Amino acid sequence: MELNPLLSIWTQPKETVRQLINHNKLGLSIILACIAGIGAVLVALQDSGWFQDMSTAGLAVGIIIMAMVSGLINVGVSTLLYTVIGKLYGGHGKMREMAIAVGPMMIPQIFILPVYMIYVWIYGRQFFAAPADFNLTSIPLGAYLILLLFTLTASMWTIVISSKAIGVVHGFSSWRGFGVVMTLVGIFILLGMLIAIGFILFLI
Repeated sequence: MELNPLLSIWTQPKETVRQLINHNKLGLSIILACIAGIGAVLVALQDSGWFQDMSTAGLAVGIIIMAMVSGLINVGVSTLLYTVIGKLYGGHGKMREMAIAVGPMMIPQIFILPVYMIYVWIYGRQFFAAPADFNLTSIPLGAYLILLLFTLTASMWTIVISSKAIGVVHGFSSWRGFGVVMTLVGIFILLGMLIAIGFILFLI
């Protein structure tokens, strides 16, 4: 019986990923990553104050273009890093299989995309405006915290699904897959700290 990835990924993540790999669904993976990229772009633009002078149509087109680019970059970078780090954990996954698995990892981000769209519809340009001095956000704090809760929940599900998907591709346990994810998170945190330290030293 064919599984519907959008539904089965929540209860049968390993079987879903295996099915997509067996059917060589690389195109579907890229489409899922690009759709998820819309949410990632909205998160990046929220409270940023960027592109405030653009028309609504221009902003919408810009978001779609950036989402497609970020989705493609996400597939490429995630595939490379998950494959390389996974091999350090004793895995034997292939890059094409990992690229197919990346798309399903993004499904939780797709499910909260309507929430972001509703926020943009309600608050309009206020959603993108930079917060006033000493304010955490430009939108009401309660609404911001609710959105943050949705985002954190989706992120947790993404980690769970990613751990299982990486395990399937590399042929090891989901716990090792979780180790791969956490290793990557640690690398990004370390790089962020080094960049911040370098920036501070530059200012001094």
